[in-house]
Amino acid sequence: MFLFERFYFIFLVNQTGMRFLLFSILLVNLFLLNSCKKHVPADAVFFIKPSSVSVKTTTSNPNQGSGSHKITDLWLYVNGQFQGVYPSGNLLPIMSKGEKVKINIFGGIKNNGISSTRLYYPFYDFITLDTTIDNGKTVELPINFKYIASTTIPWVENFEVGSNGVTLIKSPNPENHTDTTWKPAAPADCFEGKSAEIGLTGAGKQAFLESSVPYPMTQGSGNVYLEINYKCNERFEVGVMSGITQKSTLFVAPSETWNKIYIQLADAVNRSPTSTSQKVYFKLVSSNETPYPKMFLDNIKLVYF
Repeated sequence: MFLFERFYFIFLVNQTGMRFLLFSILLVNLFLLNSCKKHVPADAVFFIKPSSVSVKTTTSNPNQGSGSHKITDLWLYVNGQFQGVYPSGNLLPIMSKGEKVKINIFGGIKNNGISSTRLYYPFYDFITLDTTIDNGKTVELPINFKYIASTTIPWVENFEVGSNGVTLIKSPNPENHTDTTWKPAAPADCFEGKSAEIGLTGAGKQAFLESSVPYPMTQGSGNVYLEINYKCNERFEVGVMSGITQKSTLFVAPSETWNKIYIQLADAVNRSPTSTSQKVYFKLVSSNETPYPKMFLDNIKLVYF
């Protein structure tokens, strides 16, 4: 019995030693493998810091109206490859590998004012930079967009009352409005220069305004937009009209302060009944919560390719 126990003890010791030896060999091999891996340096990166973001427009030949914008994001491409979408006030990281790079920056918006439908605005021309910047440096640049040359802007209304007068009018159809008030806004309520104030008086339930004439709008295209600056204490409806048929596009949410919105009209423009030229309309309806609603408008701009 004693002899058996002795041999069993020796067996355990040998087994433990063998396990330790194998474990040690495994650790040494892992160390050697890691030591042999080639070191890959990180890509060289520099940064662009937008000092400002603006839109430059022309006021004659063609008249592009105000440069007011609401560019919320910058879409970044480097050497033709999409790199990311960055809030317009943030640093833009550029992977350069220490070489000359071609940078394209697009102006991004909230389509129809909705945060979940962000896209780059197709009418703003992208900015191109060909440059070489030292790794780790930050370059501060103004980001100045302009409209693409092929953009058509048939309607601009800024309520300054030029040679064409004011081109937003009360609907001539009495069924569309009751007690609509339309007047120049008080200076304290204006956005740029002069603005329009639209509201209701008396027992009126609906204010309805429309463009004084129909405008050509591209059929079968998604690139038909209405840009406006606005503020209001009640939501209002925006749409287009084929003849007397109203085709609603969007209900714009109330905003106590001036805001800018890009409204995609294409769906309504292409909806039956269609026509090559259509009017734009604005409808404001009273409610129990807001019996005397008001909206203020400025820089109305119809844009399409």
